[in-house]
Amino acid sequence: MKTGRSLSRELKELGGSDIYPFHMPGHKRNMKGSYLSQAYDMDITEIDGFDNLHEPAGLIKELEERAASYYDAYKAFILVNGSTAGILSAVSAAVPHRGRLLMARNSHKSAYDAVYLGEIESEYFLPEYYEEFKVYGCVDKEKLAKELDSKKKPDAVLITSPTYEGFISDVDGIADIVHSHGIPLIVDAAHGAHLKVSKKADISIVSLHKTLPAFTSSALCLLNSDRVDAKRLKFYINIFQTSSPSYLLMAGIDECFDILEREGKDRKKTLEEELFGVYSVFDGCRFIKAIDASKAAALGAFGFDDTKLDIYDRSGIYTGKQIYDRLRLKYRIQPEMASQRLCLCMTSIMDTKEGLFRLKTAVKETDDDIRSGKFR
Repeated sequence: MKTGRSLSRELKELGGSDIYPFHMPGHKRNMKGSYLSQAYDMDITEIDGFDNLHEPAGLIKELEERAASYYDAYKAFILVNGSTAGILSAVSAAVPHRGRLLMARNSHKSAYDAVYLGEIESEYFLPEYYEEFKVYGCVDKEKLAKELDSKKKPDAVLITSPTYEGFISDVDGIADIVHSHGIPLIVDAAHGAHLKVSKKADISIVSLHKTLPAFTSSALCLLNSDRVDAKRLKFYINIFQTSSPSYLLMAGIDECFDILEREGKDRKKTLEEELFGVYSVFDGCRFIKAIDASKAAALGAFGFDDTKLDIYDRSGIYTGKQIYDRLRLKYRIQPEMASQRLCLCMTSIMDTKEGLFRLKTAVKETDDDIRSGKFR
């Protein structure tokens, strides 16, 4: 039942109240003069009226129901230890101790940690490799079907979609194949919290903080079927999460959904319009380019997330790291990462027009300098 209360608003009210804290944490909400004083004012432990993440029955339960409704999921579990905790929990819940897991070779390190902890017998398959950019991309569902047919039946399948660079697999089609073998599909969708999450995936893990307005380490584990028992999944989530969860992180999740519900459509539309202009600049460049939907399709990708700007030098002379360094040092633009061929700049609905204009300027001037031989 909805109470009309909000975790973020309740914390703000507590921070301004005269209730004295004879409880953890040790800063006692008495950090006046600190740059982070407002954050300290709202940083609490599990006290009366603020619920308990490990056994939610009030404000936190309502927040999880709100998250499930937003993603149209059966259940949503808040993660304050990032998608790492979600992947560890999902694999542990879906695969019995010393069971079998078929997993994509480009899986996050936490998936390998889960295999180690559960003494799981793991089999690997390779997603498509895009030689031009030296990155792994989509999972080919026909190849996955052959893998499943040729191997001893696993207890679950794990894939990553979208990838760090934004390549999106046919998750619905893959789920149909996996389910035909009577097993669940786990999707590491950490980089796709801003995208539609497949309802056919049995468990999807999304990092709110990666692409939405939420504090770092904020994530969700979304359950969409009974192929994995909800109680067993929650059991492992409670194991892999801290016993002292941050109320600031949970309040940030609450505020994230406030923004999405209040401004999300308008902000998404604005970002789409701005990205059209950004990609137009790349189209006009001779050397500096960015992977777009058409380029991804030409590589054989099922789909592509155009909020990920994978920037590269078409001539192949300059590396992703050289482009990264130029953006950071000359234009004071901090990209997400650099690889051998790509410099990744991540955008979101919270980007400003001014910031995207600076990027467009940097891209055009960099291309001009390559043309004239002045690239430094």
